[in-house]
Amino acid sequence: MNLRTSNNKYKRRREDILALRRQGLSYREIQNELGCSKGTISYHCGKKQSEKKRVKDSIPRPLCKKVVRFKSRCTREGWRNFSNKVKCFKRRKRGSRTPTAFRVNVDKQYTCADVVEKVGVKPVCYLTGKKINLDEPSEYSLDHRLPVSRGGKNELENLEICVHQANQAKADLTLDEFYKLCEDVLSWRNKLQKRIKLKDKRKRFKDFFKKTTPKEK
Repeated sequence: MNLRTSNNKYKRRREDILALRRQGLSYREIQNELGCSKGTISYHCGKKQSEKKRVKDSIPRPLCKKVVRFKSRCTREGWRNFSNKVKCFKRRKRGSRTPTAFRVNVDKQYTCADVVEKVGVKPVCYLTGKKINLDEPSEYSLDHRLPVSRGGKNELENLEICVHQANQAKADLTLDEFYKLCEDVLSWRNKLQKRIKLKDKRKRFKDFFKKTTPKEK
């Protein structure tokens, strides 16, 4: 039974689909009867959207929304670079001459979406607190919280995002060792500043003493 004729070939598609659907026909039977796709049938039988989209939208997906917001903050090239950094992070291998291996070296698989869920839509460096510019892949790195050389793994729990300079400064140090190094650097800087101030004070005192002391004839 084909409700469409040569005169109204494309005018009554929706009415034909709904009429057959009211008769209890399945999508496949309507497809065989009218020769249209299941997407078209679903579009007219539903709220003018495909069945796949209707099912997808009916499921709450906060992570997908977060990924979309994350992607919207960077260009397509920026997202591609971020995705490549995640792949390189997962391939890191201890004791190898090359920085990355050819195979993924993780116990539990995770995706870029999982990384976005962890670092957030507006990522900041976990060492310095600086905002990360996703469009500049050379400015940020995915760092192992516990270095691979110190027994750290490529798991999601050991992944952090940071600016490139901070990652280079941390190198193969643990967080405690890195914090201790920063404290030592700041402590030495304060000592140097005090020494410089003391030298300036002594110099000013000597200059003042020379000016106030009368010259011997």
